[in-house]
Order: sequence, then structure tokens, then C-alpha cells
Amino acid sequence: MGRSATLLTMIAGIDLGGTQVRVAVARPDGRIVATTRNSTSFLRTPRRVVEWATEQITRLADGESVQGVGIGAPGPGDPARGVVVNPPNLPGWRNVPLAAMVREVLGCPAHLENDANLAGLGEHRQGAGRGTGTMVYITWSTGVGAGLILNGRLFSGAHGAAGEVGHMILDPRGPLDTCGQHGCVEAYCGGGALARATGTTAAALFDDAAIGNGEASAIVREAATQMGYALINVANLFDPEMIVMGGGVTRSWRQVAPDGEGAAVVAVHQAQSPAAPAPGPARRPRRPGGRRRVGARAPLDPAARPRVWS
Repeated sequence: MGRSATLLTMIAGIDLGGTQVRVAVARPDGRIVATTRNSTSFLRTPRRVVEWATEQITRLADGESVQGVGIGAPGPGDPARGVVVNPPNLPGWRNVPLAAMVREVLGCPAHLENDANLAGLGEHRQGAGRGTGTMVYITWSTGVGAGLILNGRLFSGAHGAAGEVGHMILDPRGPLDTCGQHGCVEAYCGGGALARATGTTAAALFDDAAIGNGEASAIVREAATQMGYALINVANLFDPEMIVMGGGVTRSWRQVAPDGEGAAVVAVHQAQSPAAPAPGPARRPRRPGGRRRVGARAPLDPAARPRVWS
């Protein structure tokens, strides 16, 4: 007998970021079958991103039917219309009907949502945040964003723009951000801002800090401290049971933990009632199953996993 109809279908995801575009195909129950990635700057235009992503989905599905595609993209966006409006970390992406473009090529439903919202929803349902009612997911990568789970449901706000933590203002006299404001969290902490300020990539900056470069270490320490202030604001605003952090910068956790992790624990503690016990130490999330790239079988690098405070 052949495989059941359930196993002959796939769902797919596209993660559009300022640095990388990632594609995954999975079974309807969420079990990831294969993933791949490419450089956003190499693909350059919205049309080329769609061409590459849809080609990869078709290839990875290996002849099986794709029932739908979820697209995560940085804000601001319009999920109802499937439009990427004008994200600061994607220059030239203005009012791009991304969901419709993908739908046209693949001939299946395609839905757009803020990337941090989707990451937060994923952590709440199948990752570190399982069992919580109120959780905040922070993504710290090229930019900074958040996914808000309030009373067990994703909260997107009146216009789909809730959780833009990266554009909270820490100091109105601070550096100019790509969004046009001064002193945003992202202007201090975002990988793109760090790269523009130092003339090197954020990854290279954190590598230099890891080997003891004093100047790089000072810059990383300041970024982590500013992120700590942002986490205090988040904790005071939402009183979450748990804060989960993910994104590219968390791969360099040893460099940011002394300042960022300490501030995060303080943030959660400040948001609790005076009679509440102090929060426990940071713990790693447990994930069902494993993730892998195409052709690889090694488990996910623990250093790249989301960090959790509860």
C-alpha cells in the first residue's frame, strides 16, 4: 500500500530577514522535513526572493503537494492584505504584495505575518513557552522585535504592529535609527546598526569580543546593557510569566549574557509583586523532535537555542 494521504501533503514556511531568507517544509503536524537558506542581499529584489523561495519549496517537497505557505517578514506589514509595507531592514521593500506573489507561483494559500509574532507563536505552542499563558518572545538579530502571547493568544494590536520592541525609544537624544526615530532599541542593539557603526558585520564583532578584543567587547557590553533596559520595559508593560529570546545574536550568548541575562532576571523580578519569589536561573527550552538542514543530521547547536527567563 502507498503512504496515507496525510503523509502526501506538506506545509511550507518562508522566514524573510534582513540578513537571510530561510525556507522550510514540514508535515501538517509541524514536523520539519528539510530547510535551506540564502543571503537576502544576494537575492536583492522581492521578485528574486519569491523566485528562489518557491523554487526551494518545490524542490524540498519532492513531488508532494504543498497545502499552504506561512511567511514571516519584518514589520511594518499588513497581514490582512499580505503586504510587506516598509521594513527598515529591507531597503526598497515598499508595499510588496508578498503573499499574493507566492500564491501566484505555487497555486496554494499563502499567509503573511510579522516574523517575531510567528516565532513567538511557535515557541508558545511547541517550544520554550509551552504551558504559559502570558509570554514575550524577543528576536535579536539584524533588527529587534517581539511576539506577544497574552492570555494564551497572539496579540497583534489594532493594526498588526504590536510588539515593535526595537522601536521603543530608550533615549530621544540617541543615535538615529533607520525608522527615522532617535535612540531606538534597535539603534543600540540591532545587528544592522552595530554593523553600520563599526564597519564590520555583527557576527565578526561578536567573534572579536569572544577572543578578547577590548574595543569589540565594550561595544557588545553596551548593546547588551541597552537590551537589558528594553527587557525591563517589556517586563513592566506585560508582566510575562516567561521571556524567551532568539535570533542571530543569541548565538553569541556568552558575550551578551553577563549584562543582558542579569538585566533580564532583574526585569522579570521587577514586574512581579513584592511578595512573589525571585525568578529562578535561566533555563534552556526543550523542543519536541529535532531540526536539521538538508543533508545534515546533527542536532541544533545548543548555543543557538532561545534563552528563557521565568
